[in-house]
Amino acid sequence: MPVTAQQKKRYSQLLQKCDAVIHRSHQASIKEELQRLSDYVHPDDARDSYGYGGVVHQFETQLAELFSKPAALFLPTGTLAQNVAVKCYSETVNRQSVALHPTSHLILHEHNAIETLWHLKVKMAGQPDIILRAEDITHLDATDICALIIETPMRELGGVMPDWDTLVAIRQWCDENQVAMHMDGARIWQTTSFYQRSLQQIAGIFDSVYVSFYKDLNGIAGAALLGETSLIEDARIWARRAGGNPITLYPEVLAAQYGLERLTDKMPEFISYTKTLAQELVSAGFTTVPGAVQAAMFHLKLNEGSQVLADKILDYAARTGVMVLPLPRSGTERYCISEISIGDQAVKHPPGFWVEHLIACIAN
Repeated sequence: MPVTAQQKKRYSQLLQKCDAVIHRSHQASIKEELQRLSDYVHPDDARDSYGYGGVVHQFETQLAELFSKPAALFLPTGTLAQNVAVKCYSETVNRQSVALHPTSHLILHEHNAIETLWHLKVKMAGQPDIILRAEDITHLDATDICALIIETPMRELGGVMPDWDTLVAIRQWCDENQVAMHMDGARIWQTTSFYQRSLQQIAGIFDSVYVSFYKDLNGIAGAALLGETSLIEDARIWARRAGGNPITLYPEVLAAQYGLERLTDKMPEFISYTKTLAQELVSAGFTTVPGAVQAAMFHLKLNEGSQVLADKILDYAARTGVMVLPLPRSGTERYCISEISIGDQAVKHPPGFWVEHLIACIAN
């Protein structure tokens, strides 16, 4: 059985009281966040008007340079960014299908918007429990495919990433078949250590890239789409059509820019810490997915029902002030999966701290 609404509410309440939290980076109160952003603003900064000018234009220019892409577009959500990108590719080449791995966010978490709202067709590439492989793509009939979306790291598989040779082989297939290669880079900030390449080099193998600012970078909300100038110009139009062009986005942009400056350089530290934590958990008898962690995240598989484990986590947090896990995100009556993403909260304590507390939490 899934976690209940009451358990989710209690979790949110306890997060504000706990002294130690394992998941992600610290989320400030509204008052603290607004004060921090007020202090961060330069006297010459100005708000945008429907996405034009001001700090939005400045940030888009910064992002385009960071990823060595011709242009960038800041958008309210990643859902909008990726669907808009694929719609633009479809309109350009007059093809109606997009190739997706079965674990793609577009399939699992968007109520099938890609088909019902954007009127595109989905072609599955690969198997749900296996990392994307080159043969999953090269065996596709590309006749009606306008774009292929590759997520890396792959969240639903615990943060695994297709290796570089796989990306190169897929890039060749896309070029041969006039298919756009788009990166679901919600967590692109975690990829440089695995690929041993810069953000520019990783983004460079893709025609376009989506990045998120509220996950790893602790922003308020928001995403960016990066690619050719023609794509970005078309994307602005489609975003407007979809109601994704509010009068201003300056608060989200300032928070994203602040997070980019504060947290990007810490990713190697977070990834190294995550690998050590996962190894110590395995040594203590726990099961991690993947077995060899590649990013600043992994899944922990536990032999508890979701609601049972949720109660243990919440009761333990109430007693000790330690939130040792986020609530389970999936599972059955016999086991469940908790997703651990490491940010500036967990690294305040040695990995053994979390292992000891998790053992104590599960034992209750």
